[in-house]
Amino acid sequence: MSRLARLAGAILFLLCLAGSSMAQEAAEEAPNLDFQQGPGTFSIGNGLAEIELGEDFLFLDRAGTERLLQLTENPLSGTEQATVLPASDAEQWFVIFEWDEVGYVPDDESDLDAEGLLESIREGTETANAERQKMGWSTMEIVGWYDAPRYDEETHDLTWAISGESDGIRNVNRVVKVLGRRGVMTVTLVSAPDELPLADPQLAGLLGHYRFQPGNTYAEYLPGQDRLAQFGLAALVAGGAGAALMKTGLLARFWKLIVAGVVGLGSVLRRLFRGERAEDQPISRA
Repeated sequence: MSRLARLAGAILFLLCLAGSSMAQEAAEEAPNLDFQQGPGTFSIGNGLAEIELGEDFLFLDRAGTERLLQLTENPLSGTEQATVLPASDAEQWFVIFEWDEVGYVPDDESDLDAEGLLESIREGTETANAERQKMGWSTMEIVGWYDAPRYDEETHDLTWAISGESDGIRNVNRVVKVLGRRGVMTVTLVSAPDELPLADPQLAGLLGHYRFQPGNTYAEYLPGQDRLAQFGLAALVAGGAGAALMKTGLLARFWKLIVAGVVGLGSVLRRLFRGERAEDQPISRA
C-alpha cells in the first residue's frame, strides 16, 4: 500500500469513528496536506506577516489549512492563512491563523462587558447551529468563559478563552486578536481543557516569534489615509465586525470546535508526515 493510501485510509477511519458525513471526501483530500517542518521562517498572508518556528513545530500553508478545516467540518470564510501544530505526538493542540482586512481597529475601549459579550456569543452560536444542522454537521454549545477578554496595550493583543461542547466532547479555544495597520490577525488555539495550561505558554512563545512585516504594524497606521474600522475591541470578541456577522457562520470559524476523532487525526498526520519524509529524504534544516 502506498504512503498516500495509508494516510487517506487512516483519516477515513478516524472520521468514520467520529460519524462524519464528509469521511469519503476527507480520504480523497488527505494526501494534499503538505506539512513543512521547522526550523525556518514561514510567510503568513503572502508577505503580510511571518513566523519563526523551531524543529518542534509543523506548518501548513493557506491551501492546506483550508483542506484541514474542511476535513474537520468547519466552514471556510476565505480568511484562513496558516496552521501551526507541535511535531510531537504527546501534544494534541494546534493553532489557526486568519486575516481579516477590516481596517485599523481603535483600542480605546476601557470596559469589556464579559457577561454581555458571552450572551451575544451564545445567541450567535444558535444561529450558526441552524446552518450546521442543514449541512449535517454537529452542533455546539457554549459552556462559558475559561478566561474573560483582556487587552494588552503594549503588544496590541486582545485575548480570551472560551469553553464549549460538541457531541459530548468539551474543547477550549484560546483566541488572540493581533491588531495591525489594516486589519486583525486572529490566532486561534484549539486544545482539550486539561491541555490548555500547557498549550497556552507554547502559544505565547509562538507569538513571540510572530511579526507583521514592515508597513503592516499597528504603529504604522496613518490617520486620514488608512481605512478606519467602524467598531472596537468589544465587537472583535462578539464576532469580528459585529454580532450580525455571526449569522453567516463566522462564529464557527472562531470556534474550531471539532467532532470526535480530531485528536487522533492530528497524531496520525504527524506520524505519517515524519514517516513519509524519512523514507524519501532527510528533513531540510534550511
